[in-house]
Amino acid sequence: MKRLIEIITLSCITFSLLTSGKTETRPDNTNVNGYSVQQVQDSTQLVGSLKVDSFNLEIIPPSSGVQFFRDGIVFLSNTRNEGKMLPKHVSFGATEAYTAIVKDTSLGLHLIFSSGSSFSFPCEAITFSNDFKTMFYTKIAKKETKEKIYRAELKPDGDGNLNWATDDKPLEFCNGNYRYTHPALSADEKMMIFASDMAGSLGGMDLFIVRKTGEKWSKPENTGKTINTVRNECFPYLDKDNNLFFSSDGQSGFGGYDIFTCKYNVETWNNPVNLSERINSRDDDIAFSIDKTDGKSAFYTKKQKTGNGEMQLFKVGLRQEMADNNPSSISDVYNYKPEPKPELVAVKSVEEAKPAEKEPVKTAPAEIKKTPSQPASPPGSSKVVIIQPTLAIPDELKDVVVYRVQFLSTTKPRKENQIVINGVAYKTFEYFYLGSYRYSVGEFTELAGAKELQTKLTKSGYPQAFTAAFKNNTRSLDLKSFK
Repeated sequence: MKRLIEIITLSCITFSLLTSGKTETRPDNTNVNGYSVQQVQDSTQLVGSLKVDSFNLEIIPPSSGVQFFRDGIVFLSNTRNEGKMLPKHVSFGATEAYTAIVKDTSLGLHLIFSSGSSFSFPCEAITFSNDFKTMFYTKIAKKETKEKIYRAELKPDGDGNLNWATDDKPLEFCNGNYRYTHPALSADEKMMIFASDMAGSLGGMDLFIVRKTGEKWSKPENTGKTINTVRNECFPYLDKDNNLFFSSDGQSGFGGYDIFTCKYNVETWNNPVNLSERINSRDDDIAFSIDKTDGKSAFYTKKQKTGNGEMQLFKVGLRQEMADNNPSSISDVYNYKPEPKPELVAVKSVEEAKPAEKEPVKTAPAEIKKTPSQPASPPGSSKVVIIQPTLAIPDELKDVVVYRVQFLSTTKPRKENQIVINGVAYKTFEYFYLGSYRYSVGEFTELAGAKELQTKLTKSGYPQAFTAAFKNNTRSLDLKSFK
């Protein structure tokens, strides 16, 4: 009976989370945090690359979705539906977690997720380490009224079977009478994002971040007004490149909760991008997660805002033959391919380098004659192609780290060598790498100036813009440059 009460309570809290606040459809061009629906639609030109199909799996509360686990997914099911697969520790008709390999629109053979002890907690509110031997999940403990995040390890029992051993206490940052739910662990396992209504929230549920130092987690920090609103942000998920996916009923969208993504730019996350009407609807769209093994499949849940709140699971895949820019993962469709990590790439300048304190001119300067560049590798090549700078670097900028704002990556070169932002013409810089032409603007010796320009670009139709560091016209990937 205690287990039943616990499950019902967690289910009610999950429902409350998804229905809290106003749920009326927001106007098409409502401006929220400087973002509008039209701008969001324009930023998802590659949605034709995706195929979205309903998936034959009933979502059972308190779950609101599923999570990827090893070569399949983990989900809740009622034991009466599993026939001969009743675990010894549950009675007939109980809710239990199972795993199965994903087929086209259905699942293969079901296996018990936790054979040693019952696991009946929200499956979308689980995150795993890379080896799937450590799990962070959400539950309401005895004598508690709100969910907290717990840690469990997969360990052999006395019979040699592997079972989940759960810590007695929640993670150290789960303090006070607040909700801590839906943890999302980064690929390097050094940071975690979760949803909470803890002190410091802008309103409702916000996304917070903690970082791992040794065996301890840091004090939670709000991810900021770019992501959070006065309403609710929840169901965070981090892909293998730390791009963030989450649901919000405060960001501008098409209905109740919409799913958004923010590209990770080493230091923080860019402005949210709506996953478009290809994914989102007038109902609540929640619990988006991607298979980290190859990034080519994802799941999310559509929850009706009317009636009994029926939930339908959807599977997302790549329609590679229609893919623009050759995205290799679902995240690439919205966030573009991740920037190169180990190599340094020289860039081709199309404007004279100038000190950061000078404001961009209102009119374009005279055209600069370009020197011949090295021949480029074929598109898609992994070879680093260095394009010779066309102009000498001014003495005051030699060996100095400068910051530019990269706003575009495309397989086809641009004919225009400038963009206009708020009536100001900016000359562009170009370099070619991994089959893509990459374009940036600005030349700042202080990071603050570049961040200001980045904000202008994200609000002017370039939501993927991010700040990059250069030294002697060469892209620098040294994280110390951003401190």
